[in-house]
Amino acid sequence: MSDVDRIGVIVLRPGVPDGLRRTATLLRTFVRSLWARDVIDLNRAELDAEDIDGFLFGTDRTTLRALVDPLRELQSDRCFYCGSRLSSEIQIDRVVPWSMIPIDGVANLVATDARCNLDKSASIPVRKHVTRALERESLSEVSVITRIPVLHKRTASAAHGLYAALPAGSMLWKSAGTYQAHSPSEARQIASR
Repeated sequence: MSDVDRIGVIVLRPGVPDGLRRTATLLRTFVRSLWARDVIDLNRAELDAEDIDGFLFGTDRTTLRALVDPLRELQSDRCFYCGSRLSSEIQIDRVVPWSMIPIDGVANLVATDARCNLDKSASIPVRKHVTRALERESLSEVSVITRIPVLHKRTASAAHGLYAALPAGSMLWKSAGTYQAHSPSEARQIASR
């Protein structure tokens, strides 16, 4: 076998795959912390990240579950999108989808019912939803309780850039089963208020 054929091939000794599987959580946490530390060290002058680990890897669903009660209270036990009373199956949604802008700050997270969350999925919402999320009061109190940063300025700036870059007519999620065409002039009016 030539050296070219060996590139990218790792042969593990017997028992190593089992050991890696058993220690995967520990290894993942260790590697992520080293990676985050290297990113911080290499970018110290330019870095503006309050939560570099969350920025690089996203907040895991277990951590987001800590938001259920504080957001339920903040939203008066109502789904952020449709306003219906929240059931026991509360879901936490990123208003601006992670696939568009990877931000897991409290300013971008809302409590929803399963119907709205599943229907919206990774769709970009109408600007009204982002504006409402950013205008909520007591986000800093939720942040203190959950230890998840607010990231208000970053969410607002990223959302503004996202809407500015969208072509006119792009379909934006309004509510379950309802979409609305994006109007760049409307987005500029909202941003200038």
